[in-house]
Amino acid sequence: MKQPGTISMFAASILALSAGMANSQATFDTGNIPQPHLAAARAIAAGENSWRQLGLATCYPDDADAAQLSTEQPPATKIFDNLYYVGNNNVSPYALDTSAGIILFDAMDNAKEVDEFIIPGLRKVGLDPARLKVLIISHGHGDHFGGARYLKGKYGVKVYMSGPDWDMVEKQAKAQKPVTQRPIPANEQRLAPARDMVVKDGDTITLGDETIKLFITPGHTPGALSMLVPVKDHGQKRLLAYFGGAGNQNLTLDLHAQFDRSWGRLVQLAADAKVDGYFSNHPNYDGAIFKIEMLRSHPHNPNPYLIGTADTVRFIKEVKECNLNNIDIQRKLPDWTIRAVRDHQPAPKG
Repeated sequence: MKQPGTISMFAASILALSAGMANSQATFDTGNIPQPHLAAARAIAAGENSWRQLGLATCYPDDADAAQLSTEQPPATKIFDNLYYVGNNNVSPYALDTSAGIILFDAMDNAKEVDEFIIPGLRKVGLDPARLKVLIISHGHGDHFGGARYLKGKYGVKVYMSGPDWDMVEKQAKAQKPVTQRPIPANEQRLAPARDMVVKDGDTITLGDETIKLFITPGHTPGALSMLVPVKDHGQKRLLAYFGGAGNQNLTLDLHAQFDRSWGRLVQLAADAKVDGYFSNHPNYDGAIFKIEMLRSHPHNPNPYLIGTADTVRFIKEVKECNLNNIDIQRKLPDWTIRAVRDHQPAPKG
């Protein structure tokens, strides 16, 4: 029987965690900067029904990127009845199968990666790449659009991206200087796709029996996309949120401010839609590699992507606080950058 004045081991651990928050720091070189938003993010994460706390990846970007790139390449995997993972340990293209063809989320870095991961991945899970009809680019960084031109030429896909990010990609392509170092093989070049379908906030994309709702959520880029995506889990309809721009390091202060507003909006969107879980465009944000292994090793357990509305909202709130923490750091250290970030390279002209 618990004696008066005693506390449980669980409560004690929470108090210890809270006590340590005052001294927490995002990276080794930011220990002298007060970081109350990091403490707030950690407090939110403590309420999750999980030990993984993926939203904190953007609070500890050096650690998160290194951890992501140190994992093995995941196999192409059926995630839900109609949603499949066809990426690697760095970027997460997903394929949504519909009655009229396939919708692909992101095109990876270049034609080589399309040929190495996306096309054979589709075949491995039993999908015909010739059924690719729609390509949605989550945002205008090269590791997400780099293979789009190749997919457009090979399969005639319609390429969707927000107007602000089409503008950004085209501006980068025009400003890109000729490569003077070792020539890059043609299939390894990031080639900006020609402007195709322009997404506006609140648009829907319908293909066959599936309709996706899209929202422009600026911050990671001026026109990063978030979405509501219906899937089926053993025949049961489920609704997932998709986050196409969770990273919030190395931004301008204006983009940080836009990020804060966007992710505040996403809290409400996810709650109102009563989403059943979420997925994202990098595996360190949605835990894809871990969840793929869970699906393989525990096939009769509940789907690990279905974390519920409350934990999805917690993830959003954690990311929002991490962005505010990165603002605080950047204001104190204007030249502070994240050394491990590798997805902000401009697109080569071609």
